[in-house]
Amino acid sequence: MRAFSTSAIVRSRPLWTALLASVAVTVALSGCKRPASQTIVLTKDQEQQIADNVLNAPPAMQTKLDVKFEDKITLLGYDLKGTPAKKGGQLDLTMYFRVDEPVHGDWKIFVHFEAAGKRRQPFDHYGIGGLYPVGSWKKGEIIKDTVNIQIPGDWPADVQSQILVGFFDWGAWSKAGQDRRLKVANAGTAKSLPDDRIVLTTLDIAGGGAPAGGAALARPPRGDEPAAVYSVAQAASAPVIDGKFDDAIWSSAPGLARFRQPDGQPLDAGLATSAKLAWDKDNLYFMATTRDSEIKNEHAANDSTLWEGDVIELFLALPGKDGEYVELQFAPNNARFDAHFTGHRTPEWPEAAKFESGVKHAVVVNGSVNADGAPDTGWQVEAAIPWKGLGLDGAPAAGTKIAANVYRIDSKGPHDLKFMGTWAPVGNDFHQLQGAGTLILGAAPAPAAEK
Repeated sequence: MRAFSTSAIVRSRPLWTALLASVAVTVALSGCKRPASQTIVLTKDQEQQIADNVLNAPPAMQTKLDVKFEDKITLLGYDLKGTPAKKGGQLDLTMYFRVDEPVHGDWKIFVHFEAAGKRRQPFDHYGIGGLYPVGSWKKGEIIKDTVNIQIPGDWPADVQSQILVGFFDWGAWSKAGQDRRLKVANAGTAKSLPDDRIVLTTLDIAGGGAPAGGAALARPPRGDEPAAVYSVAQAASAPVIDGKFDDAIWSSAPGLARFRQPDGQPLDAGLATSAKLAWDKDNLYFMATTRDSEIKNEHAANDSTLWEGDVIELFLALPGKDGEYVELQFAPNNARFDAHFTGHRTPEWPEAAKFESGVKHAVVVNGSVNADGAPDTGWQVEAAIPWKGLGLDGAPAAGTKIAANVYRIDSKGPHDLKFMGTWAPVGNDFHQLQGAGTLILGAAPAPAAEK
């Protein structure tokens, strides 16, 4: 089947519509750090999503702005739903961009929700749900881009909050730490800041039900589903860390509850993920397996931005260390990320990632990594996490409760909730452990009855 680039056909909506049923459309990958020319075949639903959000003419919009970013992109205006804003609520922001000249490279739109001088919630992303990156936009197109801003339950209410927007060169930042942005050439009716961000709007945030220091995001409705609580089986003998799951403890240990999207919605069966944990006096053991039809992560260095590709993440609060937690990530290319935070997202991750956990892990891939066209079915990871490597004196006592969560991110949409799965849905702040899951260190499982 012939593949067309999105940019070659989106200008003509009739042609685009006619091709939807029969053409494999490709765009630059949204989530991974790779050349903009690399492409993937989209599903028909993804094709339609792009088609629906590349417009021929500006629509009616709540607020007109006419902000010009250099001679490249004009932010025509936006719609905002969800006001008046309140803690634990959600704002649905839809922006309309006109492409005046192409922007070459690996650029992102950044959206910052900020309580001035107190807190920032970033929503940086590629265009149209991650399906149509800025570097693929073509002159004359009007891009409709929607961002869902979830307001943490403990968001400061004593200062006004702002939504700030701009464009930054993700490629330059991720490769060399260079902070390159499109300069605001004309702010139109908006306010421009010296760092080339524009103030989209200013909001007062009403109080919510979360106590101070409480949930950073309102827990999504879970219906009649019980709270995420898991009894961690004690291992009679340590598993061999080879990624194969053939040790006795993995046969007898229960699995975590079915993974869902972070917003609580069902996770696509093609992304099904399962995980188990066990423990002994030396280590906490972790295993996870996930379906994946296209296994990709091009970040090969430990403690790099693995979350931009396929990754499994484990978050653990540290017993006896109020507010402290660790984040462990495992990628199918065997790269690992480990970070220690003394508070919510504190310090910033590059500093937090200087932490060395001493984790031993192994990955098994059913397919191949970063090989386009190769048949992939999934991958799995097995890890031994030393208690002393977590800064503890040794194993906590049986019965100890540990706040925790497990996530998987898929490279086909690492900034899209549809491509994320989690054991305990708490919204899109992965670092939120209050109200997430609870691990309880249990006894050894009973031996299986003889037949």
